[in-house]
Amino acid sequence: MFSTCHTFMLFKPRLRMFRLSMAALVLSQCFFINTYAAEHEDVNEVKSTDEETTGMLSGMGSIVDETHGKVSDRFSSFIVQIDDYIGSGVGESQRNGSWARVRLDTVKPAGEKTKLAARVKLRVVLPQSQQRFRLLLSTEDDESTASNSDAAQREKIASEDNNDIALALRFVRTARERFSLKYDLGARYRDDKAQLFAKLNIAYKRDSILSFTNVFSNNVTYFSASGYENRFNVNSSRLFFNRESLYFRNSLDISWRKGNKGAGIGETIGFYADLSKRKALAFEGITGYATSLNEGATDKFRGVELRLRYRHNIWRPWFHYEIWPSVSWSSSNDYEQAYGGLVRFEVTLGQI
Repeated sequence: MFSTCHTFMLFKPRLRMFRLSMAALVLSQCFFINTYAAEHEDVNEVKSTDEETTGMLSGMGSIVDETHGKVSDRFSSFIVQIDDYIGSGVGESQRNGSWARVRLDTVKPAGEKTKLAARVKLRVVLPQSQQRFRLLLSTEDDESTASNSDAAQREKIASEDNNDIALALRFVRTARERFSLKYDLGARYRDDKAQLFAKLNIAYKRDSILSFTNVFSNNVTYFSASGYENRFNVNSSRLFFNRESLYFRNSLDISWRKGNKGAGIGETIGFYADLSKRKALAFEGITGYATSLNEGATDKFRGVELRLRYRHNIWRPWFHYEIWPSVSWSSSNDYEQAYGGLVRFEVTLGQI
């Protein structure tokens, strides 16, 4: 009897310890289960938030794509209607090569204040006319060259009074590998006047020594109010390492214009590289000289400008941006060093 009681007394503390251990084990398991559930709730909340954010961005992208697609389709449909009206009236199955380009530029000419400018260029190709006709609408001056402006303001887009707009029908009479002949008939708002104009462009391509390819072109234009303008250009280019993505180019311009004394001479020397299918880089040097002084000019030598041009296609195939930092020593700034630049955003509709 004593032995049994003694054994029970010894076993009783151990039984309590066992119960306490089991209770602690159960409580610890409950704690870990609650913690695990809370952690997974947080993760699920984070995943849910990320999914909502991704969904919103995807939705915005879809809206942008849908809007751009509708505008491009309507633009192409309008061009096809014009083509049917001028041509045989039988729709072509081939893809129309017409496009519209909208540019928004923030420009900082050297030594001047920052300016904001928007530019539109429209090119319409009419396949039923055997692609011999092109309708051109532009607020850009395609003939702006280094000989026409000061080195610090080479781009016409940097000019406050650049409100020119042109509408023309281009006739491509000859377009061969080495020779081309084009002429434009149209109307243009220029020099604060609305006037008609006719333009004739002749170009000839020839290979020379040291693997240079030279293109000689002469562009003569007659405006009903402003008179004649003539521009002669020699464009020489050479590939490096036989790669079309890396080349050197030198462009020499000589221009004459009614009302101006002498001729303007400009030269642009540059190295150009396609870094990838979406990125391009260029380094250019620009200089200009006038053979005679005209009204408002004090120096025949216009100055020198160095600029870096970076172009990148991002987000969508039809969206580009460009950055052009520059430094110049120009006559308008007494040849003092001045910094400038341009930031451009570009959207293309239609044929990309």
